[in-house]
Amino acid sequence: MPSASLATLRALWLRVVAELGAAEIIERYIEAADSHVDGLCEGGKITVAPMHQTVDTVIHELLHRMYPERSERSIRRTTSLLRRAITDDEVQQFYDEYNRRKTITRTPLKADL
Repeated sequence: MPSASLATLRALWLRVVAELGAAEIIERYIEAADSHVDGLCEGGKITVAPMHQTVDTVIHELLHRMYPERSERSIRRTTSLLRRAITDDEVQQFYDEYNRRKTITRTPLKADL
């Protein structure tokens, strides 16, 4: 859908939202031999492993905290290099520690970008 119109995309969005209401979705760790798997759809059931994207984001923001003088491009590159260097077990441990330490706030934070 490279040149889809806004109307086409909005119609697709409504279908995706309806499918969300109909789908069985399971959140769980997904093991894969040589890659990071964020999700699978098998037999109509969707399994989502939220930790990979969450771990990427947390690593990225921690690097910003550690190295505020570095550029966004440099932080992205370092995040990518780190993610390729750590094991699935380390991702799981990091994600578990993140979940122990995080605070959930329902009030949106307005980003001034």
